[in-house]
Amino acid sequence: MATTLSPDAFRSTGPSAGSATVRSPRRGGLSSSWPLLVLFPLLPLWWALGLSGVVLSLCVVPLLATLILRRRVLVPRGFGLYLLFLLWCVFSAAELVTARQWVSAAYRGSMYLAAGLLFLYVLNSSRDRLTPDTAVRILAAFFVVIAVGGLVGMLIPAATFTTPAKALLPGNLLSDPFLSALVSASTSTGKAFAAYPIFRPKAPFIYTNEWGATYAMTLPFALCALTRARTRAGRDILALVLLLSVFPLVFSLNRGAWLSATVGVMYAVLRLARSRNGQVLRVAAAVGLVIAIIVVVTPVDEIVITRLENGYGDAHRAQLYSDSVALIKESPIVGHGAPVLVEGDVSAGTHGQLWTIAVSQGIPGLLLFTGWLLWAWWRAKRPLPRGHPGDRTIRFWCEVTIVVALAQMPYYDLLPWGLAIAMVAAALAWREELAFVRVAPPIATGPEPARAYG
Repeated sequence: MATTLSPDAFRSTGPSAGSATVRSPRRGGLSSSWPLLVLFPLLPLWWALGLSGVVLSLCVVPLLATLILRRRVLVPRGFGLYLLFLLWCVFSAAELVTARQWVSAAYRGSMYLAAGLLFLYVLNSSRDRLTPDTAVRILAAFFVVIAVGGLVGMLIPAATFTTPAKALLPGNLLSDPFLSALVSASTSTGKAFAAYPIFRPKAPFIYTNEWGATYAMTLPFALCALTRARTRAGRDILALVLLLSVFPLVFSLNRGAWLSATVGVMYAVLRLARSRNGQVLRVAAAVGLVIAIIVVVTPVDEIVITRLENGYGDAHRAQLYSDSVALIKESPIVGHGAPVLVEGDVSAGTHGQLWTIAVSQGIPGLLLFTGWLLWAWWRAKRPLPRGHPGDRTIRFWCEVTIVVALAQMPYYDLLPWGLAIAMVAAALAWREELAFVRVAPPIATGPEPARAYG
């Protein structure tokens, strides 16, 4: 029997037949957090094996099996937008022409599917077994992995090694630049400017832009963990990592990462200022002061100005955007199924999630995908009813994370990491709204179907 839950359901504070009850969370083990642990803190292992680009896709089967084995699965009505997007991806596959496009569509489609399953998994995980603080600490640990990888890329630049996946891949497949990059591992890219010994860090990711995009996406979880640290030592270590991470962020020369991280921090500060959260604002002011000192006593400001004044690759990116617009006009409804090779043997529709979807799935696909993220942001932003025991702090930083994802769409791909992180944020925020509701099961002997709720 389908059940619709309303915010009023959270106002119940005592048990009664057929009514909601509030339960205190118990400390859970790591068994329910396996997808988060596999995907995020263990990334250096997958990177060293040459599997970092496909690990999200490899999680499709275990995630799907876990959900199928559940007695019931809660599915939010707003998630229907994302399900329709997945269906539109199937429709757009009719436009695929070449084998390369089929591989590209299957690769992206598997990650879209895995990200959706990850959302449902986290949402349906018991708050007792996958506690909010556990999820936040795992994502904050991922931020630490990213920061350390960036520092390694600075200190040990241009270090490369042959991964097992690359050693096993046939030579004819390695001739494809994308497949070769997918199974390769190096700590940084080449020098950005001849005048500076700057190698753009990217460990443990495939591309420097991927490193910068994921840095900005996990920053809200690191800040959330900083405000919730259990010990002073833990808080001081995380604060030190946050400050040191400024250096690889600057040396990455990722203007998109600078922009999205700034958008996230400014959005958080403005929202906190409106709520008059003085403690967090003081922490933000202290961090800002230290960053200002770093800018003054180091050449960081000179590097930033040089990067902003020398937009290498801008002409190439502008041409790709122009080609993408032309492709969208050719097939605005169902798209082309996947990015399309254009003159110069480059793929149009690969320089930003917005362009990837618009070229591949057309305008309807873009509206469905963006509509889902906006819906998730709105649900995370919506105030909880007075007296609701849900964790408002976690919901707030999840809201900030989704804002960063939306800010990155025009110029960064959200696959594989950005979308997975945004899905976890959306699920955690939604779960804090629903985690304390327990609806008495109907009198029945068989398993319940998936339930939809508002």
